[in-house]
Amino acid sequence: MSRATERATEEVLAQLHGMVGEELIGALQSDCPRERMAAVDRALRFLKDNNITASLQAAPDLGRIRDSLPTAEELERLMKMTP
Repeated sequence: MSRATERATEEVLAQLHGMVGEELIGALQSDCPRERMAAVDRALRFLKDNNITASLQAAPDLGRIRDSLPTAEELERLMKMTP
């Protein structure tokens, strides 16, 4: 069987999955509000694609992430300041 037609092992897929998750966590913790907001969309898509659901009551870290994100008003103010 050629290398191109071989399936990735569960170990490789798990490692890739973990790396993508770590990259998203880093982006969510960025100092740049725009990067954080874009990361939220990517993270939500990543979670949805992997059938991951949670509630704020069951996952307090979600609330902390939500609280660390800028509000719509803050984003508007920042966007007006940026050339």
